[in-house]
Amino acid sequence: MVIGRIKKALEERRKRKEEERAEQEKLESYRESEDMMKAEQIKKEADRLAHLKQYKHAINEYNKALEIFPYNEKELMFKKPAEFFFKIYYNIAASYSYMNKFKDSIAFFDKALGIGNVDNENKVKALMGKGNSFYLAKQILKGDDETYKTRMESEFDIDDSTLETLKKMDEKQNLLEKAHECFAKAAEIDNRNADSWYKKGHIEILMGLVKDAMLSFDNVIMIEKNYGNKEGIALFDDIKMEKGVEIKHSKIPDSDLKFKTKTGHLVSNSAEMAVANFLFDNNLIFQYNAAVAWADKDDFKASFFIPKLDLYLEHFKYDYIKDYQKLMKFRIKQYDKKKKKLVYTTSLDEKNIEESLKIKLKPYIVL
Repeated sequence: MVIGRIKKALEERRKRKEEERAEQEKLESYRESEDMMKAEQIKKEADRLAHLKQYKHAINEYNKALEIFPYNEKELMFKKPAEFFFKIYYNIAASYSYMNKFKDSIAFFDKALGIGNVDNENKVKALMGKGNSFYLAKQILKGDDETYKTRMESEFDIDDSTLETLKKMDEKQNLLEKAHECFAKAAEIDNRNADSWYKKGHIEILMGLVKDAMLSFDNVIMIEKNYGNKEGIALFDDIKMEKGVEIKHSKIPDSDLKFKTKTGHLVSNSAEMAVANFLFDNNLIFQYNAAVAWADKDDFKASFFIPKLDLYLEHFKYDYIKDYQKLMKFRIKQYDKKKKKLVYTTSLDEKNIEESLKIKLKPYIVL
């Protein structure tokens, strides 16, 4: 009798589980309803319009899809609806970004990130998009001509109203810090994602966090040693060379060279500008960021070369950082190995760089 009751209880439990499974399958199949199929079809048209850079029309179509199949938090426990809403919000966010409407873009990236039932790949994708929106907003606010030109490809004006909106965003949140937060989170979720580490390192360079940037770039190279230096960051190339990784010649984008010298050269920091102006004032014609044929690696570039003296000049701005000292020694060793004349300055010389240069150049010329 006892065994019979146990068998009956087990049978009833089995039936309950089957009923629960059937109910769950029924809910899952809800995605195959007529409304869902209509919404998916409209989304496909919106995707096509976005691909054709018809972003306003694309956003209208995405919203129509949401009218037919509205957001329902209860459905997010199921994979298909969660992915549907994620893609809709992500694509709307991307469209707003191309329209230079970064406030709206960030808001929709947040909506996409608010959907928990998506895989890590999609989370990283949304964080990267959000981080890029913060970064581009900051570059446009700074008056970065190269970024402005690129954004104009979208054919949407950046007017005074847009600039005022970006200014308020920056004052409230600090756009670079928010971009860094996004890329750091993306790297945390997927520590094998080279793009997120590179973007994180780039922002750290802009924020003056050189040591952190070096660690980020180390991770990039460890994940993908031939990763392309998309932003032309000199420090990234230096780290690759120090690790024996071949790099391709790349012009440093003007957007990364902010200091204009008396000769019209654009250089990367105020110390290099002071060096260039000193050489100009003393009638020493120079080449900046010059590729050399004598180094062990074809991609080695000298900061300054003075043909009249057959002399190279380097400025090591971050010599006080232990990790950077490896790069400094690596570069100096190249000059020594090839018996090239080298003069270099460091952060300690920046207080009175003209006087330091006079002393260091004394063996080669009287100034």
